[in-house]
Order: sequence, then structure tokens, then C-alpha cells
Amino acid sequence: MAEKALANSSYETYLALEAESDTKYEFHDGFIVAMAGGTPAHSQLGANIVRFMGNALDAAGKPYRVFNSDLKVRIDAMNRTFYPDASVVCEEPQVSDKDPHAVINPVLIVEVLSDSNEKYDRGEKFNYYRQLPSFQEYILVHQNMAMVDRYYRQKGDLWEIKTIRGLDETVELKSLGCALNMRDLYRLVAGIE
Repeated sequence: MAEKALANSSYETYLALEAESDTKYEFHDGFIVAMAGGTPAHSQLGANIVRFMGNALDAAGKPYRVFNSDLKVRIDAMNRTFYPDASVVCEEPQVSDKDPHAVINPVLIVEVLSDSNEKYDRGEKFNYYRQLPSFQEYILVHQNMAMVDRYYRQKGDLWEIKTIRGLDETVELKSLGCALNMRDLYRLVAGIE
């Protein structure tokens, strides 16, 4: 998780800071958190995810929208705003009453894991995302090995987890009705064979 930039801040202060800065910030219930830059592997994975997920959805004729890490996801009930590495919305995006640039209805969220964020993304952040009624699937992509963890909402708060390992495997995206080839996902990522 990134370092805290400002504590005890209002959401209005957060929005004003974002409007006047080139830096991305997340909002964590009164804390404005500057986002750290990613590695080349992290960035390549993010680009591959958006590209190949979009291609898979187009091929399947699905009415979903794939967004990159520039779109915020807002959890109003928890007073949190995040920039996931990728998110998917079914048909029309719905935005927060507090922030017209943050969606509240993602079906699927993707995070690329690093040593510094893995524990947070698996635990606390996943807990926040689960508060979104639309949220059905969470994809965690390891950047140092060909491995993906897929969490899929079965019913209520019951989640199924499946780990996919190896470049010859496929990641089924149950909430979207399509799949991603691991070789495509890890395309051009240095050190992954």
C-alpha cells in the first residue's frame, strides 16, 4: 500500500487535490493516499489484461466495458476510492453521488500483485470491494510468475477461489462468460516463461 499523504481529509479536499495534480490518489476514509509508480512488469500486465479481456468480450458479443487503471472505483458504504489495475462494468457505468469520475458497479476487478501490496490486496482491499453489490469476481495476477488467483462469488458472502498456474492454462472469467489465455496475459512480461 502507498504511503499516507494527508490525514483527516474530506472527500472534497481529495477531489480538489486530484483535480490540480498529475499524481493519482486513493481515498481511505479520511486519508488521502498517493499511488506509487509500478514496475515495467506491472504496467505490461495491466495493458495485457485490458487488451485481451476486451478482445475476449468482443469475440463473445458481451455488452461489458473494460477499464484500465485510470478509472476509480468508489465504495460509498466504506468511504473508500481505489484505482484497480482493471475493472469491468456490465453495460452502463453507474457513478457515485460523491464523485462523478468513480464507478460503483464493477462486476469484475483485477489487481496486479507485488511484494508490497499482495497482503493488502488479498485482505483488506478485497473486503472493501466485497461491499459492492455488483461485484462478482476478483482476479489477482502475480507479476513475478505465471499465476493467477480467481475469486468468484457463489452466493452472498461465499467465494470460490481457484489458482491457475502456467502459461499453457486458461483463466475462466465466470462473471463475464469468457476466458483469458495465460500466455496472452503474460505476453512480453520479462522473466516469465
